[in-house]
Amino acid sequence: MLFFGDLFRADIASVGLNPSDQEYLTKAGVLLAGPSQRFATIHSLRADNRSSLSDEQCAEAVQWMRKYYDPGKPVFSAWFNSVARVVEGFGASFRAGSSAHLDIVQESTRPVWSELDGVEREKLLKQDLPFLEWEIRAFPLRAVICNGKTVSVQLQRQLGVSVKEEGTMARIKWWVGFADLDGRRVGFGGWNLPLARPTGLGREGETALGKLLARRLGL
Repeated sequence: MLFFGDLFRADIASVGLNPSDQEYLTKAGVLLAGPSQRFATIHSLRADNRSSLSDEQCAEAVQWMRKYYDPGKPVFSAWFNSVARVVEGFGASFRAGSSAHLDIVQESTRPVWSELDGVEREKLLKQDLPFLEWEIRAFPLRAVICNGKTVSVQLQRQLGVSVKEEGTMARIKWWVGFADLDGRRVGFGGWNLPLARPTGLGREGETALGKLLARRLGL
């Protein structure tokens, strides 16, 4: 998954570790299909493999990504709800198309990221981080929101983010900073604990966190 939502229109992007395999599979490991399908697959595109995809098939796959948050679509809400509330604190919205979601690694994995060995994680980061950097440089984003410590550390290092301020809220430690990307000043903010973990923020606290980060970034 290259991105979630309309990256072509968004000016705010959240960033996570990597997509869940439940974006493609049920918990039993069966490929999602029909109304529950979230992304195009090799099967739905009637292709033999990725390398055989035509330009038209790739364009269709990209349309699935752009429409991920459209009304009636089966969004993976168990993960995205918390991030969406932080995004709303920035005055943006996945549903409205003013925000999109990215990942430092674009491949879903089984087992999940935290259960992969260090060698495999480093291999995936080396392979996929340059593409994320290209996305952030290529699209006119004003701010990038990093969900968790690993995402924060990797993006600070990859893009030369200068951290300007840090603080705490409930159980999390937040930070904000800026990077000069090809002459464009982009704001970055994040925190240490992925929002899927107990953070002590709650629904209102997640929105308040977004407002705080946006305010510190001058947005």
